[in-house]
Amino acid sequence: MPEKEERKKKKSPIFEKVGLVFRSPIRADIMRELSEEIQRPQEIANKIDISKQNLNYHLKELKKGGLVKTHTEEVEEPEIPAQRGIRFDGRSESGKLQVSYGVELTKNGKDIVNNFINPLYEEEKVKKI
Repeated sequence: MPEKEERKKKKSPIFEKVGLVFRSPIRADIMRELSEEIQRPQEIANKIDISKQNLNYHLKELKKGGLVKTHTEEVEEPEIPAQRGIRFDGRSESGKLQVSYGVELTKNGKDIVNNFINPLYEEEKVKKI
């Protein structure tokens, strides 16, 4: 394979992920919200003022692209977060409960927020001042 084609092939996955985010301003808003903390889908929908159905569509696409994922952790029974939407996935070898709740960014998602989304939002803030 010629060198130029090989370089193009190596770069394309990250650009596909960036393109996935920028196909909709809603996705950029979702990513930005998740850069601050792990959140339940309903919280995100309320913050960016969209329906939960619309949010779920965009989250599904972002998950397929490897940019967001369901947050999972291992906890002792008394430490189980007291909120709706927690899924119990079993017990780990150490005996802790494995629970899933909320949505978080993957490493690729964090990189895209830090390198592309946050700078754009900062640029908009400066223009408004």
